[in-house]
Amino acid sequence: MDEVDVVVPRSCVNEMVEYIHGLYKEVNVRIKSFGHAGDGNLHAYILKDDLKEEEWEKRMKAAMDKIYGKARELNGQVSGEHGIGYAKKTYLMEAMDPATVEIMRGIKRAFDPKNILNPHKVCQM
Repeated sequence: MDEVDVVVPRSCVNEMVEYIHGLYKEVNVRIKSFGHAGDGNLHAYILKDDLKEEEWEKRMKAAMDKIYGKARELNGQVSGEHGIGYAKKTYLMEAMDPATVEIMRGIKRAFDPKNILNPHKVCQM
């Protein structure tokens, strides 16, 4: 199982939930979801079931790509409350404009000029 944590505008929660529920047919993997409708934060659990590891990785990535893509389409964000972490790094960078990424790198340089805090994680210099 892997988990996707996205946030969309409250006015788009229903559309996002319906999209996630219909996605299992497209990627052929079970996806269970729940969330916090009041703030637009949604969680989707992509279930491995009895899939072999290689097939699971392929389907999970396809589902994640589509869910994060839909969230961006709806003016949402990659994470609502669980943070980014290593697994969501690519999705965050796809969702952010270059100027914002550069601001983050500047903050990283200011507080960690030797790049010893969380090396190789979200914000690299």
